[in-house]
Amino acid sequence: MKKSLFIVCLCALLGTQTRAENNIFNHLGAGFELGTTGIGWEVAAPITDWVQVRAGMAIMPSFKVKNIGVKVNVTNEQWQAVQQVAGYDVEKPTDVKIDGKITKTDFKLLFDFFPIKTSSFHITAGFYAGKSQLLEVYTTNNQNAMLAITEYNEDDAKVQQYGIIGAQLGDFMLTPNGEQIKGFVKVKGFKPYLGVGFGRAVPKKTRLAFAMDMGVQFWSTPKFFVEQKQGEVELEKKDVGNTDGGFVKVMSKIKVYPCLNFRLTGRIF
Repeated sequence: MKKSLFIVCLCALLGTQTRAENNIFNHLGAGFELGTTGIGWEVAAPITDWVQVRAGMAIMPSFKVKNIGVKVNVTNEQWQAVQQVAGYDVEKPTDVKIDGKITKTDFKLLFDFFPIKTSSFHITAGFYAGKSQLLEVYTTNNQNAMLAITEYNEDDAKVQQYGIIGAQLGDFMLTPNGEQIKGFVKVKGFKPYLGVGFGRAVPKKTRLAFAMDMGVQFWSTPKFFVEQKQGEVELEKKDVGNTDGGFVKVMSKIKVYPCLNFRLTGRIF
């Protein structure tokens, strides 16, 4: 879908050059950017002296956060039940180590409106569109203990008697699936954008120029999922633990993503 949208936009930019005599799409530019949306590139054209359109990609380089210590909520009584269900002895874990990986790639279609014809100040509206998954977290140790807890959590009678067992991440209880706990943070794939900036994507008087944009992507309330045998299961209020604060609680309140990008733009013709 993203590729189709980009091809349509690119063909529109290239295919309307015959209207140059009307000062519509009479130039074409390209640019590279660096900022909070990652590394990106774009093609652009002026629709009129007051409006320009930009289409491109923004890629957030994948980076990891390693060895986050997360508490495992398990009592001695629960662990005795775990060993009974699993049928073998394994040391009771007090915590697990979790790694996190952030990835984000978006197609973008933006329109810049210039309220003052002689100024490069502009108001921008448009959207970013990409995969909904933003963050993946997963355990890296205590595999045997995670497997034993998985077997215990699948025993409804034991869980009803002693309670479910999992790792406490922020406000949420993450339960293992096999030898590992794996969770995800997701936002909307379609993210409207609104911002302001300075500079033109297609410079008027020079071949190269610098531009700057700042604004926000509206990506709605992040949702949290944990991987189970039946697939990804969304965590709900019933899954909330007894701790306060934490990464997940803070993350769940972030409904917009701040954008600050610096661009090097150039006029092709």
